[in-house]
Amino acid sequence: MSDTVLEVQDLAIRFRAGSGYIHAVDGISFAVARGETLGIVGESGCGKSVTALSILRLLPKRGAEIARGHIHYGGRDLTRLSEREMAALRGDRLAMIFQEPMTSLNPVLTVGTQIAESVRRHRGLSRAAAWAHAVEMLTLVRIPDPDRRAGEYPHQLSGGMRQRVMIALALACTPDILIADEPTTALDVTIQAQILTLISDLQQRTGAAVVLITHDLGVVAETCQRVIVMYAGRVVETATVSTLFRSPSHPYTRGLMRALPHLDEALPENGTRRRLAEIPGLVPRLTHSINGCAFAPRCAFATDRCRTETPPLMAAEDGHAVACWEAARVAAEPL
Repeated sequence: MSDTVLEVQDLAIRFRAGSGYIHAVDGISFAVARGETLGIVGESGCGKSVTALSILRLLPKRGAEIARGHIHYGGRDLTRLSEREMAALRGDRLAMIFQEPMTSLNPVLTVGTQIAESVRRHRGLSRAAAWAHAVEMLTLVRIPDPDRRAGEYPHQLSGGMRQRVMIALALACTPDILIADEPTTALDVTIQAQILTLISDLQQRTGAAVVLITHDLGVVAETCQRVIVMYAGRVVETATVSTLFRSPSHPYTRGLMRALPHLDEALPENGTRRRLAEIPGLVPRLTHSINGCAFAPRCAFATDRCRTETPPLMAAEDGHAVACWEAARVAAEPL
């Protein structure tokens, strides 16, 4: 891919659990281009956030490890850098918006101080210049009365304003890569839309590559150019957003789409809408290697081959790839 700024190759991450391991991520690969927004979707526990934390090397130092794989940025493999080298990149060239700002922002420092400290460290600005830049960033993320708000503490701000502060902090040094991990969690629908629009606007201004992690396919449809669908630590489908919504070819992807409510769906004669479709069964335990397709126990299309042979991510067309032995049969079924 031209203008690739981040490339993840065969990444596997595991956590020590007693005498064994939890295989949280099992051999995922993807690349992100400058100015592109890549969505990573999947249900809780599929490995989305762990993947994001591994890119910034923020996995817990005890019990978590990158078992194999490479993460390339700027001609360097991030998995091989020292902690000092990674610390120089975090918050500067690589930035992240975390799920919960109240646990990510320092409660005893004003929001202006936190932004100013970041630019002083990475850009070497004076105290006065760094503070002015912090106020400018709060203005950029559309926080009203930014001069006053810069002197306030996180607990004095609303949830939506705290999330805007997180965006200002992440973008303060104009990073090349911005990872947004469920940036609209716990926000009401109106504020969610404002936050997503803000991220998109600032991305166009800075040219950053954005990795948007979410469980919401509606968010992906509105904001992303490409999407990766993860299940049980593996990539099961990847495509452009238009291709994925037009022709989802993995049973798990189709299950996620069937679970979406449709406001324009006609009411039946009794005046009640149909029950949302649900995916039967449970996500497999990741404490041991999975034989075959991880989704096979929950899949209506599964064959004996699915239960014994792990399907590779097979390219279809236009960058569409599916890890399913029965992809053609799945795609032929109406949604």
